[in-house]
Amino acid sequence: MAELLGSVAAYTVLLTLLVATAEHLSRPATLTEALAAHRVLPAPGAVAALVIASEGLLAGTGVVALFRDNGALLVAVLVGGAVLLGLYAGYGLHLMSTGRTGSCGCSRIELPMTGWVVARAAILAGLALVALVLSGSVIPPDRADSSLTVVLLAAVTFTALLWHLPAAMYDPTATTATRPPNHRIIRITQRGLPG
Repeated sequence: MAELLGSVAAYTVLLTLLVATAEHLSRPATLTEALAAHRVLPAPGAVAALVIASEGLLAGTGVVALFRDNGALLVAVLVGGAVLLGLYAGYGLHLMSTGRTGSCGCSRIELPMTGWVVARAAILAGLALVALVLSGSVIPPDRADSSLTVVLLAAVTFTALLWHLPAAMYDPTATTATRPPNHRIIRITQRGLPG
C-alpha cells in the first residue's frame, strides 16, 4: 500500500510541475503580468523567470531521478517541490488576506486568485511531503507491470483533477452581486396606535 501511495503522490507532483512548466512556457507573460498586478514582489519578470525555471528544473530532475532509480536525487526533488508548492500556497494566502485577488498567473487562461488556487498548492505540497516520506518505495517507470499502470493512471487522473480544480470551482457570477433595476429600499415602521 505504501508503494502505491508514495508512487501516486510522487508522480502526481512531478506531472503537475511538468504541466505548470508547459503552461507557463506557452505564455510566459501571463505570470509576469499577474505578479506585477499583485504589487507584492519586486522585479516581477525576474521572479516569473525564476518560478518557471524552478518548476522545469524540478520536473526534469524528478523524471531523471525516476528513470535512474536515484533515491537521493528524488528526495532532493520532492523537498524542492514541497518548498516551492508551499511558497505558492503561502503567497496565495497572503494575496487573499490583503485583498489583492487579481489573476493567479498559474495557467494560460485568466483565472483569479481564489481559495481553490491556494488549496491546490497546499494539496500538492502535502502530496510532495507524502512522497518524500515514502520515497524509498516509489515505483520506477522502467518496471512495466500492473502496479506501474495503476500508479500512472491514478497520477494522470489526480493531476488533471487538481490542475482544473480552481477553474472548475470558479463561479464568475458569484463575485458580482447585482441589483435589479429601480431597486428601492422600503422602510416600514411600526407606530403606536392611540389607545
